Amino acid sequence: MFGSSMLLLAGLVLLLLLLVWKRRGSRGLPLPPGPTGLPLLGNLPQVDKRAPFKTFLKWSEQYGPVMTVHLGPQRFVVLTGYQTVKEALVDQADDFTGRAPVPFLNRIVRGHGLAISNGERWRQLRRFTLSTLRDFGMGRKRMEQWIQEESRHLLDSLRETKSTLFNPTYFLSRAVSNVICALVFGERFSYDDANFLRLLHIISATLRFASSPLGQLYNLFPRLMDRLPGQHHTIFNQVEELKAFITAEIQKHRETLDPDNPRDYIDCFLIRLNQEKDLPASEFTYDNMIGTVLNLFIAGTESTSTTIRYAFMLLIKHPEIQEHMHKEIVTVLGQYGIPKMEDRKSLPFTDAVIHEVQRYMDFAPLGVPHYAIKNILFRGYIIPKDTVIIPMLHSVLRDENQWENAWTFNPDNFLDQNGNFKKNIAFLPFSAGKRSCVGESLARMELLLFLVSIVQTFHLSTPGGPSSLDTKAEFSSFIKVPAQYQLIVSPRNLLRLQRFIHQWCWRSCNMSESSMLLLAGLVLLLLLLVWKRRGSRGLPLPPGPTGLPLLGNLPQVDKRAPYKTFMKWSEQYGPVMTVHLGLQRFVVLTGYQTVKEALVDQADDFTGRAPVPFFTRVANGHGIGSSNGERWHQMRRFTLSTLRDFGMGRKRMEQWIQEESRHLLDSLRETKSTPFNPTVFLSRAVSNVICALVFGERFSYDDANFLRLLHIISETIRFQSSPLGQLYNILPWLMDHLPGPHQELFSQLEELKAFITEKIHQHEDTLDPDNPRDYIDSFLIRINQEKDMPESEFNYENMKAAVLDLFMAGTDSTSATIRYAFMLLIKHPDIQEHMHKEIVTVLGQQGIPKMEDRKSLPFTDAVIHEVQRYMDFAPLSVPHYAIKNISFRSYVIPKGTIILPMLHSVLRDENQWENAWTFNPENFLDHNGNFKKNTAFLPFSAGKRSCVGESLARMELLLLLVSIVQTFHLSTPGGPFSLDTKAEFSSFVKVPAQYQLIVSPH
Repeated sequence: MFGSSMLLLAGLVLLLLLLVWKRRGSRGLPLPPGPTGLPLLGNLPQVDKRAPFKTFLKWSEQYGPVMTVHLGPQRFVVLTGYQTVKEALVDQADDFTGRAPVPFLNRIVRGHGLAISNGERWRQLRRFTLSTLRDFGMGRKRMEQWIQEESRHLLDSLRETKSTLFNPTYFLSRAVSNVICALVFGERFSYDDANFLRLLHIISATLRFASSPLGQLYNLFPRLMDRLPGQHHTIFNQVEELKAFITAEIQKHRETLDPDNPRDYIDCFLIRLNQEKDLPASEFTYDNMIGTVLNLFIAGTESTSTTIRYAFMLLIKHPEIQEHMHKEIVTVLGQYGIPKMEDRKSLPFTDAVIHEVQRYMDFAPLGVPHYAIKNILFRGYIIPKDTVIIPMLHSVLRDENQWENAWTFNPDNFLDQNGNFKKNIAFLPFSAGKRSCVGESLARMELLLFLVSIVQTFHLSTPGGPSSLDTKAEFSSFIKVPAQYQLIVSPRNLLRLQRFIHQWCWRSCNMSESSMLLLAGLVLLLLLLVWKRRGSRGLPLPPGPTGLPLLGNLPQVDKRAPYKTFMKWSEQYGPVMTVHLGLQRFVVLTGYQTVKEALVDQADDFTGRAPVPFFTRVANGHGIGSSNGERWHQMRRFTLSTLRDFGMGRKRMEQWIQEESRHLLDSLRETKSTPFNPTVFLSRAVSNVICALVFGERFSYDDANFLRLLHIISETIRFQSSPLGQLYNILPWLMDHLPGPHQELFSQLEELKAFITEKIHQHEDTLDPDNPRDYIDSFLIRINQEKDMPESEFNYENMKAAVLDLFMAGTDSTSATIRYAFMLLIKHPDIQEHMHKEIVTVLGQQGIPKMEDRKSLPFTDAVIHEVQRYMDFAPLSVPHYAIKNISFRSYVIPKGTIILPMLHSVLRDENQWENAWTFNPENFLDHNGNFKKNTAFLPFSAGKRSCVGESLARMELLLLLVSIVQTFHLSTPGGPFSLDTKAEFSSFVKVPAQYQLIVSPH
C-alpha cells in the first residue's frame, strides 16, 4: 500500500513538473499567461472572427498586457496598452524588428520586398526606400505640389456628381493612388483609365480578403487552404495581374533609363541594381524590386483613401464638427485658397479632427504582425523564437490612461484649453519604432491637403441623414474595412448663395427703405474697420498695445531690458503679439510652445534673418549672421561642415581647448589671489579657440593688437545692447547723421575688418590647396573652385563677413557666460563647493577634464546648464524676419515684419521649469541626482537658424569651467552679497556688470 501510494505521488509530481515545464521558455523564464485552448485549434473557436481585437482586449483584462494566445498551431504573444507597446517597439526596438512571415503575403512576394522581409534585406530596402522617396519629395514642397494638383482633379470629379448619390470608394482611391504612382512609376493615371480602375479593384479586393475571416483562416492553415477551392485562389490570380503590371512598368523603365536623370523610384532601383550587380550580399534584385513596388502601390493606395472615406462618415455623423472645421478653414484660407502644409498651424481644430479620425478609426487594430527572430526577454517573460507578436494598436489608441475621451469621437483629445493643437505620445496609427510605416509623412500630407480642400469646397451628407450611417467596420482584422455607403457632396458656394438670398428676401420684406440704408452703411463701416485690422488672405494681425504716431510703442518700453516689457504685455495680449517700435512692426513670440512651433515646426517660414541696421552697415548683408536665401544656405552649410572638419565637437577640438585651458590657468595663478577684472582673462582664452579654427593660430595673452581687437569686440557688443544701440536700429537714417559714440564704434570696426583682410592676404600668399589649415584656407579654395559660377556665394565680401561673424560670436558669448557663472558660484558658495567636490572625486586634483567625463559629473553638468538658462544670454534672440506672409496660429505675420522669438520667455516658462525664476541646478537633475534634459533648454535658439557654434560653446563651457573650479576657489572682496547679478544691459545680449574676482588655489 505504502509503495503504490509513493508511486502514485511520484507520478503526480512528474506530471505537474511536465505541465509547468511546458509553460516555460528558455532561461527558466515563464511564457506570458493566456487562455487555455483546444488541441490543434488553440483559442481559435473563442475569437471574434470579424474583430479579433475585441476578444484580445477582453482577455487582457484577465491575463494582463502581455499574453500568449494560440490560433491553430501558431503561438502568438499579444501586447496591449500604450506603455507595453511602446516598451516593446521603441525601448526594445532591436528585439522587436522582426516581421512575421504572414502566409498570405508570403505566397505573393515569397519574402521579397520591404513589408515582410527581415535582417539585412529589410535594412537595405528600408534605408533605400526612405532616402529615395525623400529625394523625390516625400514630406517636402515638391510632394505638396503634386498633392495639390491631384486635389484639383479630385475636386473636379466630385463636382461632376452634381449633388447626386455616389459611392466615394473609387473617387478617393484614384486620387490617393495617383500620388504614390507619381513617386513610384513617375506618372499619374486618368480617372477613366480602365486598366488603372482594374488595378484599384484588385487592391481593394485583396485587402478585404486579408481582413475577412477567410483571410485569417488562410494565414492560420495555409497548407490546408492551398489544397481547398475558394475565393483565395481568385485573389491570388488577380494579384498576379498586379505583379504583371509592375513587371511591365519596370521593363518600360529599363528601355528608357537615363542613369544621370532618374525619374522615379523604379529608375533609382534599376540604377542601384546595376551598381551592385557584382556584389553577392546586395539585396537589389528584380524580385525585391517587384516586391517593394507592390508593397508601396498597395499600401500607398488603400490606407489613406480608406481613412478619408471613414473621415467623411464621421463628419456626416457629427455635423457640428463638420461646420466648425469648415468655418476655420474658410477663415484661414478663404473659399478658394489652396491649402498648404504651412497652414496646418493655423488650423488647430482641423488638425485635431484629422488626428482624431485616425485615432478613432484605428485603421490597423492589431498592427502588422511582428516576429521573434530570437528568444526575447520582455517584462519578466520569455517570448520564444518564431512566436508571432501582435502589438495591438487598438489598445494604444483606446488606452484610457492616455486619452480623456478614449471611446468616443472627440477632437478635444487633441486640443488644449485654449483651443491650440496638442500632441499625444499615444497617437500611434502608423505604429512605432524601427518598423513604423515608411510612408507616414506622405500620408499625413495627403490627409491634410485632401480633407481640407474637400471640406473647404463641399458640404458632405448622405440620403438617410447622419443617423443612417453605421461607422462600425465590415471587417476588423488585418485592417479595418469601412462599410460601403452613399455620399452627397454639395458645393458650399451654392449653399451660401441660397441661404443669403433667402435671408435677404425675408428681411427686405420687413424693413423700411431708411432702415435698409442705415444697415448697409453700418455694414460697410464694419467691413472697413475689420479690413484695417487684417493682413493678407483675410487673417488678422496678432493683437498688441496701441502706440503713438511715428514712435509706436517705443516710449512704453524698458530701454535697458525690453524683454521685461514684452513679458508683461504678453499676459494681456497673448503669446503672439504685434508691437511697433518707431516705424518698424515687430511680432513677439513668447513661451516655449509658441517659440518651438515657429522655429521648429514651421522652420521654413521662420528662417528669415532681420536686416538689423547696425549689422547691415557693418556687413552689408554678407556673411552668415544677417544673410538670407541662397547666400545664407551656402554660407551656413559650408561653415558647419568646415568647422566640423577642423574638429568642432570632436577630439581634436577638445585637445585645443585643453591646451588653452592650461594657458588660462597659468594666467590666473599669476594673479596670486589678488582682485582682478576677469573680463579680458576669459575673452583671451575663449577667443583663442575660435582663432585656432578660423585663423589657424592662437595669440599670446600679451599681444597688444590682439587685446585691442578684443576691446573692440567687447565695446561693439555693449553698444548693441545699450539704449543707444537700440535707438540706432530703430532710427538708423537719423542716427547716421548725428554725432555720437556709434560713429567712433564704426571706425573701430573698420580696424577689425582690416585685421581680417590682412589675415586673408597672408593665407593667400601661403595657400596649399591640398592641405587647408583652417576656415580661411577652406574658403579661399572654395572661391577658386567656384570662380566661374555666377550663382556662387563664395566671394571675398562673404568671406570677410563670415570670419567677422565667427570671430565676434566665438569670442564674446562663451566668455560672458563663464564670467556670469563665476558670479553665480560666488553668490552660491554651497553650489561651488558641491561642484568642486564632485569634480575632484571624479578627476582628482590634477586630472585633465575631458568631454567623456561629463556623464560622471551630473551635478556639474546641471550647474553649467542652469547658468546658461538663468543667465539668459540673448533674451530676445537674434531677430528673425518674415520674408513672405506667414500664416501662424490663425494670424498673418506680413512680409517685412521683424519677429522676436523671445528666448527669455522660454528659459523662464513656468510650464517647463519647476524653478523658473531662481538659480537652481535641480532644474536639470532627477530624483536620483542624475542629469536630466529639458526640451525648453534653448539658449542657442532652435530650428534652422540656431547657433552654428553650439557644440563648440558646450565643449568650451564644460572644459574651461571644470578646470577652473577644480583648481581654484572663487570669491570677491566684498563677499557674496556684494555681487549684483543683474545685467548692465539686456537687449541684444545680456552684458554682465563688471566686478572684481579673487581666485585662490585649492
